[in-house]
Amino acid sequence: MKRPERDRDGQQWINDYLLKATGRAVHYELDARVLPPQAKSMAMVSKYVTKEAEHAERLAKAAEAHGDPLNARAYYRMATEHYREAQHFVVPPSSPKRWDLYAKTKECAAKLFELADYPIEAVELESDGKSYPGVFHRLDGDQPAPAVIFIPGMDMTKENYPNPLDNEFRHYGMHVLAIDGPGQGEALERGHFVTPTNHIDVAKAAFEYLAARPEVDETRIGIAGRSFGTFWSLRAAADEPRLAAVGGAVGCYFWDRLTIFDEAPIRFKQVFMAMSGMTDEAEFDKISEGYTLKGHSDRVECPVFMGIGEFDPLNPMEDAEAVFDSLSGAKEMWIFEDQFHSVATNKCLMGRNTYNFIAEWMRRALDGKISSSHQKKTFIKNNGEGLYAE
Repeated sequence: MKRPERDRDGQQWINDYLLKATGRAVHYELDARVLPPQAKSMAMVSKYVTKEAEHAERLAKAAEAHGDPLNARAYYRMATEHYREAQHFVVPPSSPKRWDLYAKTKECAAKLFELADYPIEAVELESDGKSYPGVFHRLDGDQPAPAVIFIPGMDMTKENYPNPLDNEFRHYGMHVLAIDGPGQGEALERGHFVTPTNHIDVAKAAFEYLAARPEVDETRIGIAGRSFGTFWSLRAAADEPRLAAVGGAVGCYFWDRLTIFDEAPIRFKQVFMAMSGMTDEAEFDKISEGYTLKGHSDRVECPVFMGIGEFDPLNPMEDAEAVFDSLSGAKEMWIFEDQFHSVATNKCLMGRNTYNFIAEWMRRALDGKISSSHQKKTFIKNNGEGLYAE
């Protein structure tokens, strides 16, 4: 008799009931997008989001055949995102169906990158005898410029961000290297599982790769992340003093509590265990104790930007503030009133993507325009009050 791989897989009915009752993937906040109304379970979300992806892909191919690259790349972007979303809802998360959807994600992303109005390159990073894939979003010209390593959130991938149609970091004159670290995207497909520390080594490999490129100023390389990527970026900066700035939002600034695994909806732990290549929940709980910034964040020497929702259930405010207080260098934290975990497109900023502001802040930090004594904590209200407060 075949049993669920993880205890959490056997609790899938909780997620399905939640979705059927609320129309949302999580109960405590509106999802970043409207989920298909036909979907009454997580598996149905995957089915109907896949249909949306296929629709966008058909339109992309039609626009391309018509000689309309601008609309073609917009539709390829939609298809890329929808295929990526569809794989997130596959149950269980280690199902082969996930890799079929990810193959379509990569296929549509490759077409998007090919049609982009700036150069985008697929690259490989070597770490601990393994190869990790990345995507290098390059500025025009050959003069050395600052660069940012970008680490996606939990099971997000290098195809997700930055968006070539509106690359915030490029707008502010920075190259971007997006990576699939251990447990993510193509790295997981290759069997590279995540541990509490191996993302650090891949971030160091990313730094070395960028520093060796002639169009990158090796003294102005920063690191940024989204969601779980904020944890990995700070953890990397603690061990890699050459990183010149850290930025991130949708925070996972873990200190004393792993609410993302212990108190949040079961999907987070379910997915992360698959990323870890683990099926024994008790064993995973022991290893997950290593996912903390306590004892590490105090070693970060470069300027740090932190963004978090006031009521983020995946990262309690007291943990984020403990991390902020531990930082010894320049630091700034934005707290968004009444917001949860989805602060990328933020109503406190009238819908502007938080990474527009992170990119601007990181460019100033990489240019040495933020004083080493800078310490600022800002509460940004729903009406935007506090955004530019001194």
